[in-house]
Amino acid sequence: MLPFLSLIFNLAAVANDQSWAMRLLPKYGYLAVLLAAFWEGEVVLIAAGALCGSGYLDWRWTILAAAIGGSAGDQIYFYAAGDRAARAIRKSKRLSRLYPKIKEFVLRHSTVAVLLSRFAAGLRITIPLVCATVGMPARKYSVLSLVSGFAWASFWVAISYQVGAHVG
Repeated sequence: MLPFLSLIFNLAAVANDQSWAMRLLPKYGYLAVLLAAFWEGEVVLIAAGALCGSGYLDWRWTILAAAIGGSAGDQIYFYAAGDRAARAIRKSKRLSRLYPKIKEFVLRHSTVAVLLSRFAAGLRITIPLVCATVGMPARKYSVLSLVSGFAWASFWVAISYQVGAHVG
């Protein structure tokens, strides 16, 4: 957590300098947040939240961009990897043996798994793959992923906003 705080303090110091990058931030900052959240965006989201607290970005647009970006990334994993993951499971003796237990667990706890996966390091990519291979309905997954995206973005922006407000 200490490296995150030093990053936020450094960003707040940079934010006080009206450089060209800071002038571009209101125009392109939300696009940057959306793209970063598409892959894995906690660090960028923390920085963006601090910039919201300092008055450089609007927290509502930041949360919206992060939620949409994060959910879109998960959709790619869900749709693109389902068939490939199923083939990999069939080819692997170990995975073929473990898969029935994993499938049962995911089907029983799918809602909680999707909602919490964004907050668990390393599971953000795994959960969409498993949900796709066990046959979770796409509509259910999409709605849960979007709800999870908004919860995740709101959490990180709210925390880092407070830091940005005190520093900036």
